[in-house]
Amino acid sequence: MKLTAGHVIAARGLLGLSQEELAESIGRNPQTISRFEKGERVPGDAILDKIREELEKRGIEFTNGTGTGVRLDHAKAAAYSRSAAQTRKDSGG
Repeated sequence: MKLTAGHVIAARGLLGLSQEELAESIGRNPQTISRFEKGERVPGDAILDKIREELEKRGIEFTNGTGTGVRLDHAKAAAYSRSAAQTRKDSGG
């Protein structure tokens, strides 16, 4: 499945995730996400894979078919949130 800007916009919306937060989580500049979502530049496959992996880790499921298929697995999202909160607590942040 080819990740599109529409997938990323929809996924971020479901997660309440900013472009900056997504970029930071994959070790990229926020402009990478912004330009992709605006249709100005498509990142390379390695970056697209990182974006997809990060969103899926947070509970996003991409579906095949016509159009943009994005949904949130609430149980997986909750598990990620608990894990992230524990990591912040353990690191003193």
